[in-house]
Amino acid sequence: MAKINQDQAHFYLLKINSLLGLVPIGVFLAFHLGINSLRTVGPLQYQWSIDLINNMPFLFGIEVVFIYLPLLLHSLMGFYIYFSGKRNVVHYGYPRNWLYTLQRITGVLIFGFLIYHLGTTVVPKLFYGKHQFLAAPFLMDVMNAEFQTWTGRIIYLIGISAATFHFANGLWGFCVSWGIIIGRNAQRNASVVFAMVGLVLTVLGFATVLEFSLDPVPVTPTVGG
Repeated sequence: MAKINQDQAHFYLLKINSLLGLVPIGVFLAFHLGINSLRTVGPLQYQWSIDLINNMPFLFGIEVVFIYLPLLLHSLMGFYIYFSGKRNVVHYGYPRNWLYTLQRITGVLIFGFLIYHLGTTVVPKLFYGKHQFLAAPFLMDVMNAEFQTWTGRIIYLIGISAATFHFANGLWGFCVSWGIIIGRNAQRNASVVFAMVGLVLTVLGFATVLEFSLDPVPVTPTVGG
């Protein structure tokens, strides 16, 4: 069996990393931002969505296998790619070169944001035992408090912007890496489509932050409250 050289290993690493960025991480990002945007419809609709998720059987196991482990693996691969790659944007300031550099930078920002986000939501939820119908009031109180300060708003706006850009630009990279879009015109058209996808997700995230900031409504458990 022929050994894989360093260039081949790097090539396959990029392909696997781009696949993880789409499934399951990218799918989860779109789902998460969409669910959170229900807060703009009303507190009760948002609470029902949290109730539905937090009453799923084997929830923690599902989150670990399909969210946390892929996120950790994608992050570790991303750091390796970032530190092993050559950043020559100063000498070759092509748009795609800049986008590649921004992809790596936003990956670092997202990693820091995820530590903060999980540390203020998921970790205390588990620590205080806020499961099932107790989860929604607890998490909504956390978000209400978070978005009453400009520090919290700025952290989330930066985190959302970094995540949506990383996802949208990563979609283009995935399609090119896996041979889905071939040719200059197809790649240019795809970049416009994926930019619009990123814009829509950004608007959903920003609208959620705005709604929490302007209308911090506390709720009680829908069952057993």
